[in-house]
Amino acid sequence: MTILEKVNILILLVTISYIMALSSLLSTIDDIPTQVAWLITFLTSVGLFRLLIILVYWLINRSDMLLSLYHREKFIKGLWTYRYEANGKCHSGIWRISQGVASLSITGYGVDEDGKMDSHFRSISQPFEHQGVDEIMFARTDIKSGDEHYSKSTLYIDPRSRRSWRSGPLDIRAQSVLYGYDEDGVRHAELILQRADNGLCEREIIERLTTNEPKAPSNLASVPLSAGQKGGRRKEESH
Repeated sequence: MTILEKVNILILLVTISYIMALSSLLSTIDDIPTQVAWLITFLTSVGLFRLLIILVYWLINRSDMLLSLYHREKFIKGLWTYRYEANGKCHSGIWRISQGVASLSITGYGVDEDGKMDSHFRSISQPFEHQGVDEIMFARTDIKSGDEHYSKSTLYIDPRSRRSWRSGPLDIRAQSVLYGYDEDGVRHAELILQRADNGLCEREIIERLTTNEPKAPSNLASVPLSAGQKGGRRKEESH
């Protein structure tokens, strides 16, 4: 049973409790005919159920703490960073993940060793589960050439990296299939995304990625893998 189903069942139970209580109350009032009591109960219970649905999901969407309780190990809202080395150059970037009760979207950009943006990307689908893992489609634009391509990324979210019930996981591994290149097909490479420090703005995060942090190990991803990656040797060099 999914979390969404559990929340809906809880709301339904509250509504049923209301129906029983209201029916019991109205039955003690002699001046209200039985048919009128049924009509009052039906109309108010439908209204209550709808109101609870709107209120509960509004509250969850507005609170990161409630969202983390709702999604648990799949609560990935926030800023994420990635780093990898390819062709002797270090690449890094940021994923911005927006998440609600039933929606998730990702935007972001890659930067070169000088901290200048060299690509930007966005999700063009909702995550869909396939063989126990989550997959999502991306569109990416190379800033230098203006070329756009597509990819399907598989996200391996590490539930054990979740530090408390109020937080989501801290690490995500990803793998992608690239489309739209001279060399289409599966590119088996590994990218590790890490949750960014909440106290830093994006400029400070990029400065740390490109100056203060050590270079990513070359065996981390011999072929860069992310929604912001291009396939083929020529594309890797221009990332």
